Amino acid sequence: MKRLVLDAGPLIALVSERDNYHSEAKLGFSQISLLFGEVLTPLPILFEVYKFVSRNESPKIAQKLLSVIQKETVIVTISESDFVSISDLVLNFSHWGGTLEDASVIVIAKKYQGKIWTIDYKDLGFFGDIEFWNP
Repeated sequence: MKRLVLDAGPLIALVSERDNYHSEAKLGFSQISLLFGEVLTPLPILFEVYKFVSRNESPKIAQKLLSVIQKETVIVTISESDFVSISDLVLNFSHWGGTLEDASVIVIAKKYQGKIWTIDYKDLGFFGDIEFWNP
């Protein structure tokens, strides 16, 4: 089964009409169900998106997006072994500027052999052994 792992950027761009990637996000989300059997949202990404949208758009929009994410994606919780992998990634690549949330996307993508949809390649593009998807 083809899987796609969502980073925060496309989710935020989907609901923020002021976002430079809003049109790209709308296009991408219209294509996902045709191309992927499963769409995964790592739990840390869900938390990051909810907080950002609540503060920068509105709590009501954040709540609506939460409902859509719950309905349309598989929310992947972080196991203890996933957390060890996330922690190892951050600690072993101290010159990498990514966050724990970024590391969770990478670990989940590798674990489920999925492609990643992101907007900020600066952080995730550091690693050459992951695949990206773009609409």
